[in-house]
Amino acid sequence: MFRAVAALVLLLLPSLAEAQPYPSRPIRIVVGFAPGTATDNLVRPLAELMSADLKQPVIIDNKVGAQGSIAADHVAKAPADGYTLLAGSSTTQAANPSLFKQLTYNPRVDFAAITRMGAIAQVMVVNNEVPAKSVTEFVSWVKANKDKAFYAQGSSGNLIPSAALSERLGLGMTQVSFRSPPQALVDVIGGRVPMMFVDMSAGLGQIKSGQVRALAVSSKAPSRLLPDVPPLAGTLPGFELTTWFGLYAPKGTPAAVIAALNKAARDGLSRPDFQAKMAETGFELDSSTPEELHAFTVAEIDKWAALVKEAKIEAQ
Repeated sequence: MFRAVAALVLLLLPSLAEAQPYPSRPIRIVVGFAPGTATDNLVRPLAELMSADLKQPVIIDNKVGAQGSIAADHVAKAPADGYTLLAGSSTTQAANPSLFKQLTYNPRVDFAAITRMGAIAQVMVVNNEVPAKSVTEFVSWVKANKDKAFYAQGSSGNLIPSAALSERLGLGMTQVSFRSPPQALVDVIGGRVPMMFVDMSAGLGQIKSGQVRALAVSSKAPSRLLPDVPPLAGTLPGFELTTWFGLYAPKGTPAAVIAALNKAARDGLSRPDFQAKMAETGFELDSSTPEELHAFTVAEIDKWAALVKEAKIEAQ
């Protein structure tokens, strides 16, 4: 009799597990860039708000390297149960298909979209030993110092504006790649590389403290936080680029789970206090339905492919 009951319990265990309400244990959001980057700066405080809404811990897991593709590949291959998510960005979801010859995941089909989270501008910064006070002066300085014609980058948002500037104006600058933008910024501050574009949230403190000098923003209009810094479009007519962020789950994640995550994230993103806090570091928050994020992602893959091609960036 005991064996029969035990066997029946074993048979019922999967059904009992499936019957548990979601979420019944901690959720992990994988970030492809280091702490201090825009992706991390946005999703880490948002995770706290989502945790309160979902009544479970929402943990940040930084898996750094290869332009965020290590993190994206990890989530693409994770169980589709809503417990492993990706803090995706324009780098992982839109630019990487053009930056890598053999990408190990497909942003078009390997993920279930949850919601957009926001966007941020990049800022062109130079080391204080560079005498330029404007983009035009920097261009003149590079032409007179070809042996110092380098720029740092740790993401596609850093890479593309620098490459476009070099290509359009014939500067012949060489990129120096880093695992993450904060590492790149350290070398710019130290004078080992003269220039980079850095996302505003990661570079604003160093700009305000005078460790680097800001020459341009990648957005169409000047930033409220740096009102005296002109758009790069003043030098490169029509140029505009902002780094965006979205939350994704592995494909096949149940619709009810996606709906719960969408609600938790959008509730947090819509809070006026959270919006005000994030605006102080350069973020413009927004949100979307899963369907809207999916359509946006697909369109952005083509847009970033055109940007990569224009900048003549060779796939790795």
